[in-house]
Amino acid sequence: MNFKDMIVRFLKKFLPVFLVHAIICVIVGALIITHSYGIDEVKQYYQPLLIAACLSLFPAVPAYYFFFSTDAKYDYSKLNEFDRNMLRQFGVRYEKQLKEAIIDMHLFDFNTALDKYEELFENKLADNQKAVLSFYTARCYQMMGYPANAVRHFENCLELGMKLNDVYLLAARCLAQNGRFDDAIEYYKVLIERKSYFEFIYTDIALAYLKKGDGEKSFEYFRKSVDEGMNYSFALGGCSLACLQMKDLEKSNEYFKEAVRCSMEDVNGFKVYYCNIAESVGLLNEIDETMKINTDTMKELVR
Repeated sequence: MNFKDMIVRFLKKFLPVFLVHAIICVIVGALIITHSYGIDEVKQYYQPLLIAACLSLFPAVPAYYFFFSTDAKYDYSKLNEFDRNMLRQFGVRYEKQLKEAIIDMHLFDFNTALDKYEELFENKLADNQKAVLSFYTARCYQMMGYPANAVRHFENCLELGMKLNDVYLLAARCLAQNGRFDDAIEYYKVLIERKSYFEFIYTDIALAYLKKGDGEKSFEYFRKSVDEGMNYSFALGGCSLACLQMKDLEKSNEYFKEAVRCSMEDVNGFKVYYCNIAESVGLLNEIDETMKINTDTMKELVR
């Protein structure tokens, strides 16, 4: 937050509260003086009364600052529409605690978020509430880079009846990261049956087949993505990799050149993957030298 924003925030939130605080102090003080000494004596004491009111602001400053900074951290604007819909499903009673946990997660304070999710699980919750909590627990583990933990909670979501497209998609990606390619593909196929065509749906399936070692099925889905104009340059690069896995070097080179013409991102990263596949199928010595990455570049990319 820059200095200008801080001033605006102070004027909008802090200053009105301080003024109300001071006015209340003056009114209460005047009532006490009136009650003790009579109304005629109020004027005699107004100066010390104002001083006392001003002094009372000093201990109020940190208290108000803490209150409003905490309030700002957990402001609803940090939630997207999906999160807000989930909160409405969760119910009013625990909504505040869940909101704070979700925002902690979005602010990358994962351990705090997980502690709050776990604490909420200790309450007597309906199945739909448990499903919401399982979803966010899974999402938190996924963002932390623990796909195996995430899968367990995503699967729990599905068992509890939360069969949203987002659950299938995120679970499929975690399964693929965890090496469970067949299970991941089954989840992706559920999305296709539902006609839930994310931009990257076919390339995700193709990657799962590629990692599984099935170049033919991988090429089928990469090509489908190209034909439908979805995730286009990435899909062209994928076609190149799938052809390489099928040991068709000529076709692989053609797709690579087309992908580069279509502004493929991270060409060096692609070449690393290309070399890995070439080595796995015994073609590392036969590929074009321009596709190879030297040792120093490889170290830099891995770092």
